[in-house]
Amino acid sequence: MPAAPIRQQKRLSVIVAARTPSATLEEVLRSLAAQHRASELDVILADGSPDGSMAMIRHRCLPQARHISLPGGNLPALKAAAIRQAEGDFIAMLDPSDAADPDWADQIIEGFADPGVTAVGGVVLQAGSGSAGNVSAYLFEYGAFNPPVTPGDTQGDLPGNNVAYRRAALTDTCADILAAEGFNKPFVHERIRAAGGRLVIRPSMRVRHLTNYPFIAFGVRRFHYGRCFGATRVRRASRGKKWLFRLFAPAVPPLLMSRHLRRAWQHPANRRLLPRAALALCGVCAFWGMGEWLGYWFGPGHSCQELY
Repeated sequence: MPAAPIRQQKRLSVIVAARTPSATLEEVLRSLAAQHRASELDVILADGSPDGSMAMIRHRCLPQARHISLPGGNLPALKAAAIRQAEGDFIAMLDPSDAADPDWADQIIEGFADPGVTAVGGVVLQAGSGSAGNVSAYLFEYGAFNPPVTPGDTQGDLPGNNVAYRRAALTDTCADILAAEGFNKPFVHERIRAAGGRLVIRPSMRVRHLTNYPFIAFGVRRFHYGRCFGATRVRRASRGKKWLFRLFAPAVPPLLMSRHLRRAWQHPANRRLLPRAALALCGVCAFWGMGEWLGYWFGPGHSCQELY
């Protein structure tokens, strides 16, 4: 009897999660097929669609990828399910609207050469529509990661569409978070830092953001994200902090507007985008702020289920 083939150990698992497949998913999967380390990747498509439609796209573009189906699952649940099945030493998150440069996987693995690094994140290039709504969406979510970006340790955020973690940081350090609420990035990063982990920016780790968001559609998505964030934050807080969050909730929209406008103005590349997108960016901040305010006072409603 012939011996069973030895399965190659994968160094890097890449999770692409979506409630419904985007029009750009094929380009994203082809960017993974074109990686210098394509044979070393464990790609997992976490599919929340009712008909498992990501499987058909996988067959066309990246047949070696694994497909898991969780109909109706929100994004945190889809990512948590994929994390539990990941085999790599490192686990990366790539959105279905973000195509990776050919050396993206190389840059991730090199970023973990320092054993003290817990998570690495890269830059996000605006490569989608130039409409006011889409540009405001980019500035709100990823303007901080538009190059030039300062490399090294950061006390700020990492981009959720271009980030990778040591496996143990998710499966051990954050196991209870994944079990209770799925992969919820703000609270995962908070836990990693509390455990002494380091978050590092690596500018050579690049993706192209291929979106075409209409303003209202994106604003509604951020409303749901803000409400789920507010509800989760207040649920996890002490009694005193709960009331602090609630009482200062009306200040969230103007604070967000001030922060995002100032950050965009101080960045040369983002400053060039502001004339067409400043008003829409303020609107996106208002959508999020209203959602966060409602989350603090009235809970998540159905917003956590709507996370994209």
